Amino acid sequence: MKYKIDLKRFIIVLIVFGSLILLIRGCLFSAVVNDVPTDDDEDEYVKIDVRLLEADGSVSTIDLEEYLVGVVAGEMPASFETEALKAQAVAARTYAVKKIEVLGGNPCSYGHDLCADSTCCQAYRTNEQMRQTWGDEYLSKLDKIRDAVYSTSGVIITYDSMPIDALYHSSSGGYTENSENVFSSAMPYLVSVYSPDGGGENYRKQVKLSADEFVSKINRAFPKAKLKKSGLNSQVEVLSRFDSGRVETIKLGNTTATGRQFRTALSLNSAMFTISIDDEVTINTVGFGHGVGMSQYGANAMASSGSTYEEILTYYYYGVKLEKICS
Repeated sequence: MKYKIDLKRFIIVLIVFGSLILLIRGCLFSAVVNDVPTDDDEDEYVKIDVRLLEADGSVSTIDLEEYLVGVVAGEMPASFETEALKAQAVAARTYAVKKIEVLGGNPCSYGHDLCADSTCCQAYRTNEQMRQTWGDEYLSKLDKIRDAVYSTSGVIITYDSMPIDALYHSSSGGYTENSENVFSSAMPYLVSVYSPDGGGENYRKQVKLSADEFVSKINRAFPKAKLKKSGLNSQVEVLSRFDSGRVETIKLGNTTATGRQFRTALSLNSAMFTISIDDEVTINTVGFGHGVGMSQYGANAMASSGSTYEEILTYYYYGVKLEKICS
């Protein structure tokens, strides 16, 4: 009898404890955002500390919203429209939430949640870096970015009530890309859409290589290719493209590579490219970045046409909701 009573008590305690966990998780991702949060809402989000590995190798603890000021400053030009900056702030916050350990995320590495290296996490600028970059415009640009971050305090992007992989890139070249065409898996909210992003100094780029340089780089990256300088034009051919226009596969001598692999081997701006071979190799790219998720220049174009940050985000991330981390 004593064993049965203890078992019942254990089950009751387990149910209560489990309910508390669900309540806490539910609070973190509860209230659906229908309107832009007002300044009065600023204190309603959970104060979250981020353990940030800075460029000098030190780990600092910084409030999530202050961290996001540095991210938006590093990821998007401050000259962009305010609604585009807000969209960037929400995407960056969502990305960060999935990394923060106390929220159940997967940290960048042991001992810190995120780092300041854009090749690993998100770009991040300190106040001093902003001051040096912007000069006399430092205060006005900082105020603009802080407004974009704090006017969306706590807002994240969710799918099935969980934060999404909020991928973004500079410019798409006309169409964004399905996630499975670039990364390992298909995400229902990361699908190809038209993107009005024909701007930016990196939107169109031309790369010229001598035949010797091209053959050397390709054979180093793809040893099975065995390219030869003579008759090079017949050894290289784009075999297929995705619907977005990005190269899916390309023939390189005795092997076949993906457009993404080819882009990496030659450090191209995007996998949306054309290639011509004469006395030299000419590669023309359109867009900048992997092309998955939100296009930053597309977001700015939409904002210039009157779209709100909610409209921008729900356009680039299909079937998502905007929810707020609550206290």
